[in-house]
Amino acid sequence: MNESRADLPGWKILERGRADLAQGVLSTDTLLVAIAAGRLRAAGIEVPEPPPGLREPQFDLYRVLGETSDDPYFRYNSLLAELDSTLSALEAFARPERD
Repeated sequence: MNESRADLPGWKILERGRADLAQGVLSTDTLLVAIAAGRLRAAGIEVPEPPPGLREPQFDLYRVLGETSDDPYFRYNSLLAELDSTLSALEAFARPERD
């Protein structure tokens, strides 16, 4: 595969989230990275440790989205679907090529 990670859909979200997480900034991107931390690490991506107060990032994401919307349900599901798609692409990218 000749593509770089930066070409993957959603990679910019992961980069922003990792940077925010490293700085202790709570953002939608930070919460998405915290949700995906296990899969990211399994794919060889360094993920900063979340702050001690961030124990349930999925609930926190829904709460944060609820602060800006009367009905965060659709945005929440959309973000998680996009995250899963991005992680699947990353995992495929990280897999060794077969002959």
